[in-house]
Amino acid sequence: MEEGDYQTASPTGLPHVPTLLAALLGESERAGETGWAILCDSQVRQIRTRSERRKLGAGDWAWGCGYRNLQMLFSAIQARPAYHHILALHPLLRSLSTPDSPYLPIPSILHWQRIIQDAWLSGFDPPGAAHFDRRLVGKKSWIGTTEVYVALSRLGLRCQIVDFPHPTGPNAQHVKLFQWVENYFKSGLPQGTDSTAGGVRGIERTERLPLYLQHEGHSRTIIGIEGRREGQQLLILDPAKKVADPLRNAAERIGASTASPALPGSGGGSRRSLLLSRPNPPSLDLSRHRKLLAPYRLSLAELSKKKQYQILYVLDQPPDPNHDPQHQAPFHSIQSLRIL
Repeated sequence: MEEGDYQTASPTGLPHVPTLLAALLGESERAGETGWAILCDSQVRQIRTRSERRKLGAGDWAWGCGYRNLQMLFSAIQARPAYHHILALHPLLRSLSTPDSPYLPIPSILHWQRIIQDAWLSGFDPPGAAHFDRRLVGKKSWIGTTEVYVALSRLGLRCQIVDFPHPTGPNAQHVKLFQWVENYFKSGLPQGTDSTAGGVRGIERTERLPLYLQHEGHSRTIIGIEGRREGQQLLILDPAKKVADPLRNAAERIGASTASPALPGSGGGSRRSLLLSRPNPPSLDLSRHRKLLAPYRLSLAELSKKKQYQILYVLDQPPDPNHDPQHQAPFHSIQSLRIL
């Protein structure tokens, strides 16, 4: 359980979730229910919104999903050594890092608010800045895809927003969104892998970063895609959903039995090695795969409940170490890619 103030504390998040889901998906495949699945970088950590029952209205459960998904995306970004070393020197992150630690804490909600506000003052997204009156620090305001873009771009990361403005299939289904996500994760498969339609077999792991998924009123983090007999499903982390105790316990046991390679920024070993060395994670009953996987699955039918979606992805290149606002001027205006 996360400790400290929900706005000012740096969350640790729950590690090893993609590893555990891969094991459960493998059991689903053996049961003949899953045909294939592709998952993102295993370093992403699951982070939830929080509520404080003792104080009416306290916590970020009603407005904090954008920040929590930003934190989950950042947990995978800064776990890459080539990214971590540059980010740790950024003026807006330097206060979080210590010289003798490879671990850069995930910025708190308040810290992200400062980064976004600094980006606005530096010239990023003038319409968005005007909407918030250029003030965000300390507010309990929802943020969305453009604010996530602004925050990461200010840190030197190159991002792209993809708009899906309307359904593209029968029954108001977002078929092209699923196709785009499938192509994104397939592009991360090892060279020589058959990634054509029907070519993927089994449960594949990639080093692709997670995706930020936004619709009106809520956002989630896409960590993979699954092919099933009844159709495809997105694999997601939803900050509003509780982590089942069996998954949490198994993740903690993996951490306790591993000599710290799971710490973000450690860069130790292959990202695929943990899964391969642990086909049956400790204390995880794989026979419960249907129930344990359910909160992480999002179907075409469920996605059809909303008309419009946005996805943000981070380009696979280290951050630009030049933090000067003038140098970043080409990215101040947000240009999205529309999929019609």
